[in-house]
Amino acid sequence: MSYQRKRLLKLGTAVVSVAFLIGPSVASAQRGAGGVTGEARLHPGTWSKQRASRHIRHARDYSRDIYRYSRDAKTIDPAVAKSESEELGRNITKAQQEVAVACQKAGSDTATVASLKSIEKHLASAAKQHKVLHEECCKASVDGGVSMSCCSTIILDLDKAQAEQQALLRSLEINEKKSE
Repeated sequence: MSYQRKRLLKLGTAVVSVAFLIGPSVASAQRGAGGVTGEARLHPGTWSKQRASRHIRHARDYSRDIYRYSRDAKTIDPAVAKSESEELGRNITKAQQEVAVACQKAGSDTATVASLKSIEKHLASAAKQHKVLHEECCKASVDGGVSMSCCSTIILDLDKAQAEQQALLRSLEINEKKSE
């Protein structure tokens, strides 16, 4: 067998192997119905309620990042702290808005409304603490201890809100299954 034929045979084998390995992953990526992908496929009918959960998760991430930055930085750059605090506040506000919309849509479902009111309470507490954090982050010299303390409280409130949100989503999914 000539050198060129051996080379073409190896190349052909490599192309077939790659196609064999990639094929199943491409096919599974196309399974999402209606353009909904990821975990949202597992929870049909709860898309609007998941947006609140996503904003809560993002707020938790920002709060943890500010906490770590305040803990680890030798000197805290006020511009960085202020920017991160603004994003944290934006996510808390968005979560509050989404929960308010979900509360309006819940109508007379007392169990759902009660859960949503509890989530609103935790978010309001996080927003109140965020206000203290943001005031600290707007100073010329940011106190890392104050920032860490505020973030710790915010994280606890957001953890409670997220746990309540996840429990609500599970109960709604169970109720949907029962009504089908």
